[in-house]
Amino acid sequence: MKAIKILIVGLLFAMLLPVNLHSQGCAPVKSDDGVNIFGFLQPQFETKFVKDGPQNSFTFNRARIGVTGNIPYDILYYAVVETGPFFNNGNAFLLDAFISYQRYPFAKIAVGKFKSPFTLEMSTPCQGLNTIYRSDIVRNLVSPDRDYGIMISGDIKDKLISYAFAVTNGTGLGFFDNNNGKTIHSRIQLMPKEFVKIGGGAQYGTHPSAVVDAKEEDSRFRWAADIQLNHKGFDLIGEYLGGNDKGSSVVGGGCGGAPVIVEGDIKRSGYYVTGMYKTKWNLQPLVRYENYNTDVTTKNREEHTLVFGLNYWLNDWTRIQMNYLYKSEDRIEVKNDEFVIQFQVTF
Repeated sequence: MKAIKILIVGLLFAMLLPVNLHSQGCAPVKSDDGVNIFGFLQPQFETKFVKDGPQNSFTFNRARIGVTGNIPYDILYYAVVETGPFFNNGNAFLLDAFISYQRYPFAKIAVGKFKSPFTLEMSTPCQGLNTIYRSDIVRNLVSPDRDYGIMISGDIKDKLISYAFAVTNGTGLGFFDNNNGKTIHSRIQLMPKEFVKIGGGAQYGTHPSAVVDAKEEDSRFRWAADIQLNHKGFDLIGEYLGGNDKGSSVVGGGCGGAPVIVEGDIKRSGYYVTGMYKTKWNLQPLVRYENYNTDVTTKNREEHTLVFGLNYWLNDWTRIQMNYLYKSEDRIEVKNDEFVIQFQVTF
């Protein structure tokens, strides 16, 4: 009953309530020659409403610094380091690093380590997210979210069509390649009108099983579809993801987090709908409904999250975000709501 209420309220708010251009890194690439230093900090305060009572603490989401620039002629370089204290046991690590040949806007070629070009939300830079956290379905199905490989991408006819196609090792962030199989990623976006964007993508790969003594390799298939609508400051965005894992699967691990390995075949799916309105006072109220089905073949495995949020920009480089996450589970109701305030500075 609680889940039904969340769905109804979320859709009503979403219909009443902006979405930025997305990239394969954490910051837009500048066109100037030479080295450009960039980064962002995200300290936050969070309260978790659990069974034993509220638990609150000051914490840190991300702390990233990078360099980018152009070398004549048509060569771009890009590298980002994550220094956040809650990643990788507090040790800084290389998040993104690639070299790109940029002469032809309809066919740019990048080689190195980059985000998987697959879903709309995962392609959104962390400091450009409308909510503090990515949706559960994206965090669990787009995993690993970064990999080593080669990618070709581009825009055609003033971004009427945008696309990206990549071939990667398939092992993910911080792991060496361990087989001859590769993972294929693809994404395409159409913009038939300035206020409408329609996109989708697919991902497939095979890799050695993470389960000890497994005789067969795992396979992973994903597909996604999304739509973005904008009209006079009102924005509505929705995305659906489906996934089929054979052998074993990885849960979590998005944005550099630690993944959890689960043994056995599984089918998962989910979607989110977000509605927002950017006011003239630099305030942006939003509401978001998320649905995550952790096992499509089993009943009562859906998880629901309703996010009420407010974004406020002090200026072009500083933002404050407030999110309340109202959560519900079909199988076993768990007390796990959250309230988070995040302070962000970009440079």
